[in-house]
Amino acid sequence: MADVTAGRHPQHPGGEPAGAAKPAPVAARAAAIDAAQARPLTWRTLVKRALVVAVAGAAIYLVLPKLVAVLGAWPRLSTLNPAWFTVALAAEAISFTCNFALQRLALRTRGWFAVVTAGLAGNAVTDSLPGGDAAGAAVQFSMLTTAGFDTDTAVGGLTAFSLLGVGGLLALPLFALPAIVGGAPASPGLIHTALLGLAGFALYAIFGVIVLRAD
Repeated sequence: MADVTAGRHPQHPGGEPAGAAKPAPVAARAAAIDAAQARPLTWRTLVKRALVVAVAGAAIYLVLPKLVAVLGAWPRLSTLNPAWFTVALAAEAISFTCNFALQRLALRTRGWFAVVTAGLAGNAVTDSLPGGDAAGAAVQFSMLTTAGFDTDTAVGGLTAFSLLGVGGLLALPLFALPAIVGGAPASPGLIHTALLGLAGFALYAIFGVIVLRAD
């Protein structure tokens, strides 16, 4: 009687033949893990890991008060009128959509995912860390370059978007001028602020036209 087990390959407990070759990515990953485990830890590695832990702890220490304040105010949402709460959420969603649409135009791209994720991450860092404007811009720039945007496009697009934001802030006093001209009561400080905003917006618009013509 022929031995039917002679043609069989020995198998591992997992059911795979012992001589079966592992896929190249899996084998490379396993070799890298084995090499990392065989290599002893150096003082530089320990210092780097300690610095990472220290930075993470400092970030949590700085962010924790704001998180506690937000969580403490969370029960107050139950006192809001559901209709106005829905209107506020819709207005916020529209605001973010317009914001990211302007960023897409500044970055000259049709995609949404990279622009939205980079913008949300930058806003989170900016709003959570004290003086986080620079850190938020750095995070947004890093994520955009990781997503495939070249350095010039990312820098130019973010700079153009920031200038648009400054122009929008300078244009806000223009909405108060019709009421002031119509005779609505206003303090002298508000009138001076509106006039200064109008002058600043005019200068800003002239500067923008000069830059566009130079390009």
